Amino acid sequence: MEILATAPVRRALTDRLRLDDVLGSYTTLTWRDLPCHGAVPLHGGDADRAGHGVRISAVPVSGKRPRYAADAPEDDGWVVALRLYEPATGRSALYAPAVAVWSDALHRAAAEADCVIVDGTFWDDEEPRRAGFSSRTATGMGHLPVDGPGGTAGILAGLSARCYYTHLNNTNPLVDPTAAQHKRLARLGVEVAYDEMVIEL
Repeated sequence: MEILATAPVRRALTDRLRLDDVLGSYTTLTWRDLPCHGAVPLHGGDADRAGHGVRISAVPVSGKRPRYAADAPEDDGWVVALRLYEPATGRSALYAPAVAVWSDALHRAAAEADCVIVDGTFWDDEEPRRAGFSSRTATGMGHLPVDGPGGTAGILAGLSARCYYTHLNNTNPLVDPTAAQHKRLARLGVEVAYDEMVIEL
């Protein structure tokens, strides 16, 4: 199993969660660095060295650390968006999880992509409080909401890329395919990705 990870994430997974010890009992692990600047081949091999194949790069999103690593040093590499780029076609896709801030770097990467997949955890900022499972807002938990001031739907509507939401919390009305919120997104040209969806670029 090949694992690409930024330096702080790898340290957290190996030093704190001991993931390499657990998985190493079942398979051979190959760790590869995912730099926050510059692209690397998604898979090794002669084809990638020859300039073919998909390349992956990290776009720093935030320094939000998981609770089990809350005391770890701050680093831009804690939360990153992943940009997949195929030189042969010039096509690219961007996947942005746990978006706490829509940075200039993230916006540039989204503007250049043919497909953008974004964290849609909460529909609006008050959802966690309204649902009663947290005293914090969505933004307070490190997730920009889909709707409302500063919501990501308005940002995605301004992109030329095909845009999809994923990673919906079970309190998000978008988990219901018949919810009226889907129609609101459709008017903006944004969709929710579904299980086993295949996206061709």
